[in-house]
Amino acid sequence: MRKYGLLLALLLVVGTLTAGLSAAGGFQEGQRNEYWIQWDGGANVTLNTTLYGPADLLNKTKESIVQAGLEKAEKLFISQATQKLAGEGLTLKNATAEIIGYNSTGPLETVVRGYVPNFAKYYSYDGVWEVTLDVLRVADLAQIDPTKLNGSVMLENNFIVHLPRGATLKVLPGNYTAKSHGSYVSINVTREGNTVTIRSTIYLAKGVTYADIQAIYGKPRTFVIQYAGRSGSENSTTWKMAIFNNITVEKNQTVFDSVEEYREPESYINYLKFQITYQGVEKAENSLYQKYAQQFQEQGVTVKAGKVRILNLNSTGPLVVRYHFILQNFTKKVNGSYVYAYDPKLELGTMQFLNRLDANLNETKVTRFTLPEGAKFTGLPEDVHVTLNGNSVSMTVEKVSDREVVIRSSVFLRYGTPLKDYQALMGKIPDRVEFKYELPSGGKKGICGPAFAVALIVLPALLYRKR
Repeated sequence: MRKYGLLLALLLVVGTLTAGLSAAGGFQEGQRNEYWIQWDGGANVTLNTTLYGPADLLNKTKESIVQAGLEKAEKLFISQATQKLAGEGLTLKNATAEIIGYNSTGPLETVVRGYVPNFAKYYSYDGVWEVTLDVLRVADLAQIDPTKLNGSVMLENNFIVHLPRGATLKVLPGNYTAKSHGSYVSINVTREGNTVTIRSTIYLAKGVTYADIQAIYGKPRTFVIQYAGRSGSENSTTWKMAIFNNITVEKNQTVFDSVEEYREPESYINYLKFQITYQGVEKAENSLYQKYAQQFQEQGVTVKAGKVRILNLNSTGPLVVRYHFILQNFTKKVNGSYVYAYDPKLELGTMQFLNRLDANLNETKVTRFTLPEGAKFTGLPEDVHVTLNGNSVSMTVEKVSDREVVIRSSVFLRYGTPLKDYQALMGKIPDRVEFKYELPSGGKKGICGPAFAVALIVLPALLYRKR
């Protein structure tokens, strides 16, 4: 009995598609997912999956269901649906399952019903609701290597979305087709009243290559249904951090001190504190030191000494990381002047996402740059102040003296900002600005160089996930 239960878990939790890797013949599955959306963004859902073949996989799955028991099998199907939705940032509630055909010679059909809060997202940015669907089954196919399949794969899918009563449809996904050596994907979108149906067919021929996969999946795209009619509540997260740098140029070296404060979201900051404590503070500090030192070295900068400390692990305040480095060759001389290059976008100018930002991003940086006695700044950049629909990038330069400046920067990117607006905002800002200075005679070349920072927290993929 136990071995059948294990097989069932492998087939259902990992997914029948993954389990079918070694199966001879073609894998064929159909999905019919239906969503009834309410004005609060929640949706009643019915997720219907039908497995047609290959025959040996179909029969083994049915045998596992019989041996394990119907109730246990239903719970596993619910668990599978819950995990899949969780991967999309969604929660399945009040779920029930039904299994049809497990004691027949025909296909195996499973039906999971439940409620998904926040299935549609509201964006006050432009007063619209959006539903994003994985009609190309990217999440499922990412679990396997299609080039190692023993047969073909046919996935036929229907996504039926019922918009709230009185909704005004604003944007529909476009039809889409891509082919390569017998493999193909096809998307067809229709509308009847406030019901949108998206039919997708995905066929991967036996012997499909990576080049074929690239040809049909190589252009990232989202399939978004957008509608309006009522305002709603946003469920957004804010990622907030502050950086304080002190760069002191001395005769034969540069002292670089930095403090990074990771402030929000509180739940994730607390998770990081736990992980650092659990895995070992010294280990985390050494890892950060090595990453920083490696990036300095890649820029031709010599690290004479350095230290990293992680603080506030047992407090309710922000997670704090302190860096101290003594460097040589930190800059290069350009056209007779030493140059400190600075990114006013704070390394947030080249983010990759497909539709919208899924969080607020709030980063500030204060950099104090001090030259030795007898040195002076010969060229300072203009201040930067750019805003667009609540997004902003700002950089101000305060000249404290001929040999000291303070740079204050901030970037705020708003939840729901569309890709085109993000690109328009960043397109108005230079990728780098230069602080030029002269050193006293006898000063060494290459004392101060390009500005960069190794952040402890890489902004999560969730931000760029789908929207």
